[in-house]
Amino acid sequence: MSPFNGVTGARLPRWLLPESWPMQGNQPQRATLHFQDSGVKITPDDTVSRDNYLALNGALVLPPLIEPHAHLDKTFTVQRSPAQRPGLLAAIEAMHQDRASWTSEDIHLRASQALQWAVEAGVGLLRTHIDWFTTDAPPAWQVVGKLLHPLCTIERVALVPLPLFAHAEDAEEIARQVAGSSGALLGGFIHSSNWDSQAFLQLMQAAERWQLDIDLHIDEELTEGAQGLRWLAAYLQQHPFSGHITCSHGCALTHQADGEATLDILKHHNVTLIALPATNLLLQDAVPDRTPRQRGLTLIKEAMTRDIPLLLGADNVQDAFCPFGSYDPLDTLFSGLLSAQLSDAFDQASALICRRTALHANAPVFTHDLLIFPDADLASWPLRQRQRYRLVNGVVHSLSAGEPVDGA
Repeated sequence: MSPFNGVTGARLPRWLLPESWPMQGNQPQRATLHFQDSGVKITPDDTVSRDNYLALNGALVLPPLIEPHAHLDKTFTVQRSPAQRPGLLAAIEAMHQDRASWTSEDIHLRASQALQWAVEAGVGLLRTHIDWFTTDAPPAWQVVGKLLHPLCTIERVALVPLPLFAHAEDAEEIARQVAGSSGALLGGFIHSSNWDSQAFLQLMQAAERWQLDIDLHIDEELTEGAQGLRWLAAYLQQHPFSGHITCSHGCALTHQADGEATLDILKHHNVTLIALPATNLLLQDAVPDRTPRQRGLTLIKEAMTRDIPLLLGADNVQDAFCPFGSYDPLDTLFSGLLSAQLSDAFDQASALICRRTALHANAPVFTHDLLIFPDADLASWPLRQRQRYRLVNGVVHSLSAGEPVDGA
């Protein structure tokens, strides 16, 4: 059968539709999507008979999902290296111990499984952080760089502890290697335990010299005194950055009186925030034998009110940081809906797991790549929505078929 020319009867979320879109009761009218060489044209459904259009009959339709923050090098290690006590620093210690036994084959096997799980969930873009502890790229950087899948773009972030940027020549060498890698960003782990403003300055300057986008683990703590985002905001006011900056975690903002003022500056500089509800709820305010009193979140609602680019990510999956996880952004979204008390799951909050412009400002909002939930159940979405498929360039792709392809 030839590829479909479009679809009819698509239930799109309100955030994807113009304000003038017609309503039926309290819901947007179903849409017809026309696949054209110039892109996708969206019109309200009508009674016109259309040749070779796929009838969706009200199925929920989204762009492919995004996993904006994963750790393919660490994943699926919890059975052999669980954390021995609660909290972030204990998880870091457990991962350091497990890393001693990593081989290229081990990393490839675990990362390939993670990629396949993500694709089966409908992920079309996956950004993974790779631990980087010396000036030379680690083996995992090369292994993950060879992973390919026809339905998913993979981006790598060099996750470098801030002190490694303390010497300008080291910062330059790390940035040079990242710049020589396809689909790669410069990153850093920035925390009160390793704070160094000079190292942060050299991270920013190296990224600028090598024209690299930045993706930071920053202020992953519930302390008023965290300096990372405050310093970044002040720096950007004096030195606007030519690339794009993504900041993950930012939990400390909820404990800082000037947290919203910091948000205002970040918005002005088009900084994207990534919230990690599952892992941060587990790791923050973690005290043995005591129910947590605080939520490990950043200022999600305040960012949404300001139209700051914002996504939700899974972060760690089945490792010392988080023994749970599925690589399904719908599971991540459900965690965010409850923990941040969000509403309008499909019509509004779904943007938090598939709005690609949050990572790439010039990306089209909609392309010839659709994620379709055939058993439309708006009331319970994102729960009970395991059945889904992709329609790419008019061709149906079952998400349970196929394996990742090693590009080596």
